[in-house]
Amino acid sequence: MADVTKGPATMTSRIRDPRGPLTSSDLDVKIAWQYHVEGMTQEAIAQELQVSRIKVVRSLAASIERNVIVTTINAASSEQIALERQLEDRWGLKSAIVVPTPRDPRHTERYIGHAVANFLNTNMTDGMTLAVGGGATLHSSLSFMHRRELNDATVVGLVGSLPHSQWINPSIVASSMATRLGVDSYQITAPVLVDSAELCQRLWDQPLLGEVRARAKKADLALLTVGEIAPTATVFNYGIVPATTAEELRAQNAVANILCYFIDADGQLVDHEINSRIMALTPTEVSAIPRVVLAAGGRHKVEAIHAALKAVTTEILVTDTETASKLLE
Repeated sequence: MADVTKGPATMTSRIRDPRGPLTSSDLDVKIAWQYHVEGMTQEAIAQELQVSRIKVVRSLAASIERNVIVTTINAASSEQIALERQLEDRWGLKSAIVVPTPRDPRHTERYIGHAVANFLNTNMTDGMTLAVGGGATLHSSLSFMHRRELNDATVVGLVGSLPHSQWINPSIVASSMATRLGVDSYQITAPVLVDSAELCQRLWDQPLLGEVRARAKKADLALLTVGEIAPTATVFNYGIVPATTAEELRAQNAVANILCYFIDADGQLVDHEINSRIMALTPTEVSAIPRVVLAAGGRHKVEAIHAALKAVTTEILVTDTETASKLLE
């Protein structure tokens, strides 16, 4: 068994990354993995996780007491940690959060939503602006979010609205998150899809909508999901975009929709006029936000997630074990 007390347990003199610490589905197991499997020093682990060295020492000791470490890492989440580390390396992520794949695929969004809520419960703090897309995965996170009263924080929608206010309405997701956090929300109060590119531009030229767009571009943290090009995808199934458009988009090599924009396998907007009529921040604009979290899972979304990781500069990926394995193939 490796010695877990190498060197003095003192606070390192590192400069903390203002974007926040590395995250994981099980931070103690991740520390154990880095130390015992990857051979990282306690100092290097502390720097990467942005914690004190004493925190690393205590975590390693606790892992031994919990029987997580014997001669191998003996925890159910060790497979998840291995996948997290591989995803981080493969896609240049700051963090990957991998949750177990549920037996019933219908629960995938809820599992990932739970992980998203845990991330927000820790990382959304006073003074921050959170920019939010829409979709079933993000909506499923709402029931797991802590009710709080943050100071000087806001939530901004990244996507326009739907006339019919079902739960799937992107503005509902953003406003509901704001309610959970006890903060104000700002919405793009225009339809997701408008009649023409000219109308789209005229709407963005309106001072109030221009202000919302500017707020979103200055967000500290963005939360997105991605959908595939299929009749069952949220964007088609709920009529956000006409289902008849799916075949045309596939003919233009579209493989995914992100923020209701349609992209190809290289993450580029496809050459279809619908992309000029979307009232949402573009993938390029979102890429400029310091921390972008992409939350998506399910075997049917593997190609779409690949494309989304190329379309938007992503810092944190939240997915499930089966999807993670497919992304690494």
